[in-house]
Amino acid sequence: MTEDSKKNSDTPRELGEELKKIILEKRILKTIKPYFERLGTFDPASGVSLVEYKNYLHGNGYNALREQFLSDVQDKINKRLGELEKMGRRKAQSKKELEKKETEEYLQARLEIYEDSTQVPVDPEAGVEGIPNLKQILLIPSWGKLLGTGPFNGFYLNQPVYEIIHDNVIFLPDFAVTGFEETRGEPFIFLSGVGVYYVQFRLSPGEVITDYRELSGIVLPMDLYDKAQTAESLVSSKDLLMTELMTTIPFALFQAEQTKQMYLRGVVARNIFHPYREAFTQLSRLCMNPDTLSEDDGLKVLSGGLNQEIPMYTNEILTEIQLPNEYSRLTAGLKNIQPKLGKIVTDLQIDGLKKPIFEKIVLIKKEFAEVGYPKLLDWMP
Repeated sequence: MTEDSKKNSDTPRELGEELKKIILEKRILKTIKPYFERLGTFDPASGVSLVEYKNYLHGNGYNALREQFLSDVQDKINKRLGELEKMGRRKAQSKKELEKKETEEYLQARLEIYEDSTQVPVDPEAGVEGIPNLKQILLIPSWGKLLGTGPFNGFYLNQPVYEIIHDNVIFLPDFAVTGFEETRGEPFIFLSGVGVYYVQFRLSPGEVITDYRELSGIVLPMDLYDKAQTAESLVSSKDLLMTELMTTIPFALFQAEQTKQMYLRGVVARNIFHPYREAFTQLSRLCMNPDTLSEDDGLKVLSGGLNQEIPMYTNEILTEIQLPNEYSRLTAGLKNIQPKLGKIVTDLQIDGLKKPIFEKIVLIKKEFAEVGYPKLLDWMP
């Protein structure tokens, strides 16, 4: 296999591993000459003095042999370092080109959105001035009510939850893709972005406990997503979707004409912002914290299932790896938090897109914390 054909078959991860090997070999090469430069130990029991010994080595050409050997070693090291520099530059360039290609494919995937859904961002270039990566706020007032699975309060610290007061989901979507669940071919929708599952509940009458889990994705059966969008509307407006199961607030609404804003600001404040202000505050804190939603932790996807007929991975948070108890500990309203996202990654069609997804997550967090949330606060009457 030629170097060019090998380069074309590599993946960014494989190229990254090859670059690590090149760096390791370069470090080793830099230690070789100092290793050979160290003189051996002189044995004083030989019957000659150290001065006599050194004079003999010098007078009979042994020092010249040693210097020539070290020169040959250095030449060999320099030649190999030159080869590694060229290899490293080629590998780094190939890795950069492949990552750029993956990013372009990711941006194209953002356009593959459920064609009848106007409430999911469809234009990767569209955006409000100052917040180009923020398209809208998606609110699910009650996760349990949306799933419609009947009364389920769950457990917290091994105790049954007495009552759920709030089980809100607030999400800042970046892109959406649709797919088909492999066992029955049912369609589903996957949203990527930044969000929070926020829950207030009681373990006994009187007390109130607050908990939350950060999210980088939501997956829902398409029938359920449609149901949320077509449920009974709470407002008459083409600019704002607000049903009893789902609300989407476009950031472009902040730039609407003043007469339109007056009415909609009141509607949003009365029905969305003030009733769920604690959840909005938690989302803003999450976005301000540079340690949240890290790529090392992997994706954290709130799952309503891929298929309403088969309740696998329904009402769970699916992660890529086993996370610390602070995150993976079960909380109110959810049936499970488990590292089984890999079971449905093929269905989600996001394998290989993690890097660009997390690059956008960083931008979304920054824009919401610095501009988007303050704009929302200022916009509220």
